[in-house]
Amino acid sequence: MVRRFAPRFIVWLTLSVALACGRRGAPVRASDELIVATPGDPDSSSVGSELGLHPVNANVYETLVRLTPDFRVAPQLATRWQLRSRNTWRFHLRPGVRMHDGTTLTAAAVVWTMRRIARGGGGPMGIGASSVRVLDDTTLDITPTRPGRRLVEQLANPDWSIMAPGSDSAAPPVGTGPFRFVEYARGDHLTVERFDAYWGDRARLRRVTFRFLPDPNARLLALRAGDVQVASDLPREAARAARMLPDIAVATSPVGGYEALYVTEPRPAIRRAIVYALDRPRLVEAAWRGTAEPAQLLGPPELLGRSAELVAGARSDPRRARRLLDGAGWTALPDGIRAKAGRRLALTLVIGPPELDIHRFLAAIVQDQLRDVGIDLRIVQLPDSGAYRARVKSGAGDLWTVAGDLNDADPCFVADLAVRGGARRYLDACRAAVALDDAQRSAARALRVLIDEESVVVPLAGTYRVWGLRREVRGFMPHPSSPSQRWDRVSLATNR
Repeated sequence: MVRRFAPRFIVWLTLSVALACGRRGAPVRASDELIVATPGDPDSSSVGSELGLHPVNANVYETLVRLTPDFRVAPQLATRWQLRSRNTWRFHLRPGVRMHDGTTLTAAAVVWTMRRIARGGGGPMGIGASSVRVLDDTTLDITPTRPGRRLVEQLANPDWSIMAPGSDSAAPPVGTGPFRFVEYARGDHLTVERFDAYWGDRARLRRVTFRFLPDPNARLLALRAGDVQVASDLPREAARAARMLPDIAVATSPVGGYEALYVTEPRPAIRRAIVYALDRPRLVEAAWRGTAEPAQLLGPPELLGRSAELVAGARSDPRRARRLLDGAGWTALPDGIRAKAGRRLALTLVIGPPELDIHRFLAAIVQDQLRDVGIDLRIVQLPDSGAYRARVKSGAGDLWTVAGDLNDADPCFVADLAVRGGARRYLDACRAAVALDDAQRSAARALRVLIDEESVVVPLAGTYRVWGLRREVRGFMPHPSSPSQRWDRVSLATNR
């Protein structure tokens, strides 16, 4: 059944041959400007605070705490912090930090940023207009409007970066990062340059330009031609083509996202049969082609620390799946599909964006594997996120594709799912825990209920971020969380 999508692979094979037969790449040149091909354009008609942050983080802004590649928090603009009361955190700012407009970072910038977050709804932290109390220029308290002790882990998301007061205006964005804003040309590029008064180690590159190339074919061709030195977010076919090229390296991040099935089928025996029917390694290899790995959890195990081992997951066992269905009274018809009381065992899988191509492959393989144990699967493909959300709200489906990227260090991220029953109790405990270890343990127990006990969540894959790099690029370390990617340690080799 997977053969129906073979023509797309032929397109990429043709591209691979064309690239390999072309010139072997532009010569390495002395330069301290890096050009990065990225699919996203801020699509902004004016200069404003989101530039340099979305959809690509150009390191113009910084957060109070940063997200490490192993999903921990580390000091950034805040050097230390303490829980002062049940719901109040005290932060101590790094002294002497210069902003791009020449002013010194003070608590006033944090107040302005938090009020900006409050105007946008408060984020998952629940920030309100009066959540910040200033003690002095470098000391402040933050009290969310709702109970919860995961504030520090949540603030590691670059969405909550500290901005100079007034950054929502049409003036160039002003932050504290290692690069400062230079220019933005809608639909073409965003350029930043080294900020020489940066509080930390000075960036190795003088300038970084992000070129907006939505087509992955165009990004790979630009990389091969030497027009760009880095290409972000290569899909599976482009990554396979790039690995065939002698002057291109493919870099993959650690796992930073997940793909899963959310199962709303109410009968427990059928949910468990689905879990045992699925062959994750085969499914992941066929659908992602080396850009993901089989998963028993949602997201990276590091997010749950030592408690990740509390979630067992399940291995493929089609015989056990058949025994479960036999025990529930579902018997096989001549075509192999099971029936009970004259009713066929038929389910509906709803797929949608993002990554529709991958979801089509995924759906076809799931369909084959469920048919092997006697479940007939109908696939419904929805063209956009709006239609998908409307379908979810209507409840017209039995299985749903669920994808996520982890952009902070909060282990209670299972709140993004339709958590219910026993899992809800553990999630509440995760939010209330003072110690991170206790929060991770509660989050793992919530996932154990959802995955091992109720089988309403079926993890499939842990996904990577895939980059193409020319050989002259040095010091690039792909971060598992796209918004936390750093560019200040990157350099370009030069001819000697």
